[in-house]
Amino acid sequence: MASYYDKKKKCRVGTMDEEQFYTECDAANGAYFRRLLAAWTHAGGTLKWGAGGVGLRGAIGRKEIGICFVAPAFAAKKDRIELGCAALTKQIGESKCESLKKSLRKAAGDSVAGASMISIIQPGGLPKGAQEALTKSFSSLL
Repeated sequence: MASYYDKKKKCRVGTMDEEQFYTECDAANGAYFRRLLAAWTHAGGTLKWGAGGVGLRGAIGRKEIGICFVAPAFAAKKDRIELGCAALTKQIGESKCESLKKSLRKAAGDSVAGASMISIIQPGGLPKGAQEALTKSFSSLL
């Protein structure tokens, strides 16, 4: 079932698929997300579709973990990539997480918001080199 907003539950329910995902994205962000998802799976990562977008997952050590969540605009939020640093630190270690945060901030600059929960907002609007650096930052974890 396609993802939709359930007024009773006050949240999205169902599972978004690739077609719905790109339909809900801004064109520039959608183009970047296509490249990011392709690079992620090419590097050995997996995708997990949910009600509000897609999770990038990967095997770190012997365990598959969620690295980040890629979501199209919804409610007051713009197209974005989100990652929870507290959970990620527990899963990949503090030094790897700090290194990732540093490389994301270097690549995306002002498009990065937050500290413990990081959002990279409108990444499709970044210069091509910054987009490539952002993708490389994520793929380097695998």
